[in-house]
Amino acid sequence: MRAGASQFLVQLIGLGLAVAISVAISHGLGASAEADAFLLGRRLVTGLQEVLVQVLTLVFLPMVAMRAGQAALLRLGLWVAAAGVLIAVAFAALSGPIVVAIAPEMQGETAAMARRVIVVLSGSLPLALVGVLMGAALNLSGRFGWPALARLAPRAMVLGVFLAGLGASQSVMWAAAGFVAGNAVALLMMLPLVRPVEAPTSQVAPHVGAALLLVAGAQGALWLETALAARAGVGGITLLEMGQRVAALLGNTLALALVMPAFAKWTARPDERTGRHFWKLAAAGTALLVLAQGLLMILAPRIVADVLGQGALGAEGQEALLPVIWILALAPFATLLSRLLVVWRITGAGGHLGQVGLAVVVDLCVRSILGLTLLPTIGVQAVALGMVLGPLASATVLGALSWRDLRGEGVGLLPVLGGMMGLAAGVVVMWTAPMVLPWFAEQSIVSTLVLTSLSGVSALGVFTMWIRWRGLVWVFRF
Repeated sequence: MRAGASQFLVQLIGLGLAVAISVAISHGLGASAEADAFLLGRRLVTGLQEVLVQVLTLVFLPMVAMRAGQAALLRLGLWVAAAGVLIAVAFAALSGPIVVAIAPEMQGETAAMARRVIVVLSGSLPLALVGVLMGAALNLSGRFGWPALARLAPRAMVLGVFLAGLGASQSVMWAAAGFVAGNAVALLMMLPLVRPVEAPTSQVAPHVGAALLLVAGAQGALWLETALAARAGVGGITLLEMGQRVAALLGNTLALALVMPAFAKWTARPDERTGRHFWKLAAAGTALLVLAQGLLMILAPRIVADVLGQGALGAEGQEALLPVIWILALAPFATLLSRLLVVWRITGAGGHLGQVGLAVVVDLCVRSILGLTLLPTIGVQAVALGMVLGPLASATVLGALSWRDLRGEGVGLLPVLGGMMGLAAGVVVMWTAPMVLPWFAEQSIVSTLVLTSLSGVSALGVFTMWIRWRGLVWVFRF
């Protein structure tokens, strides 16, 4: 739990940076063609990077654990860097066809800007791949917070550019360059702490095929989401990106902060891979998500109006963004369950390539069907709905395959009930604070953020007291 907590706390800072970037874009660019061009390239390239961080760790952890010595780690790093260069060259060379395929509605300077953003951002991919390897080596030695902290450097660079007050076109291109520079800084932060293992520590084979399927599935989902959002009209990509950043980033960060340390533990010590451990993670994650995502859904109208809507994002854009946030607030629940089940399957005995492949296909099919059928009527909301129900369908498939091993090992619903009680406390604070101090009722960024923080702290306090009172602390000890 300590490893997951340290990783999550650092990633909370990353969440703040990501939300700050969204606010800066909404204030400076709004739901404009320039914002669409930047976010199109950013979603495609950095989306791949985020997937690599999440999925390839599943490969690199066992690889590093099974290889001893500095020379072996160096050889693996060279192969990873070479693969990153090839991917970057392919992305840059195909930037034109990619923009045409994903967003054929983009024309003229907007399309040219999107192509330039993709070319520049492609330079981050070799750095990101090597960073995943370094992060896996640090995770194996018990360091989770520092790799997460290092990965904040690209976001910090991008935010700095958007706060510099440059013109729209200049800020877009400099932000792309800043992201690449931030990845280089992240590598320099991790490199001095990387140590090769002295002797093999694991017999869990890296499921390269399963990981490649997950990467392909995640990329397919990302490209599908982006293409559908682009077809929703000008501002569609921006609305999807802002909604995802505000509604899903905190919950997804929490989910992955719980799952990745569990994977590291099950890889190094397979005897601790038990159904009881699985359900502890599921119960703890669900309880915390009820707390965080519930408050977010209730506060969404104020966040949209007072935080995102104070700049170039007009009333029409705010009205379109709010339901997207409400839908995407449910996505982390599906993410937690699907990722936890993936890790459970691939750390078990036997090959699971077909099972992972089936789950990926089901996910993509659900997203495609919802997007193609509902996009003409509800717009970007159809894409958001697919981002919730697709992973949920995937989790259903993997859960059915794992049910024999996991049934009868539950830990009860008391932790989730505690999350609901914490949520209720946060709502009470949210409603009463403006009555006690009228300043909280003002429509300003500061008052809204302070009210959000106060509600969250109150909710977490009540949740913690409930957990201690009911003797449920053991659920959160992994």
